[in-house]
Amino acid sequence: MKVRLEGFALLAICALALQRLHMLVHGAPWHQASAQELALGVVAAIAGLCGAACLAIGPALFRPYVWPPADGD
Repeated sequence: MKVRLEGFALLAICALALQRLHMLVHGAPWHQASAQELALGVVAAIAGLCGAACLAIGPALFRPYVWPPADGD
């Protein structure tokens, strides 16, 4: 359950970064992306991907596994 809550928190961080990025981009006339806008984009992308994985898969994401799998015989 803790991993899913962390995933939800990461998605919330992603949403906040995207909202702030939207305000920065659309508030001023067209301009080249600033360092702050690029950093917010990176935070949004990483938090969104990691949050979605943690929320969807949960604790199984960190479960160890054997590779190659053992034969079922």
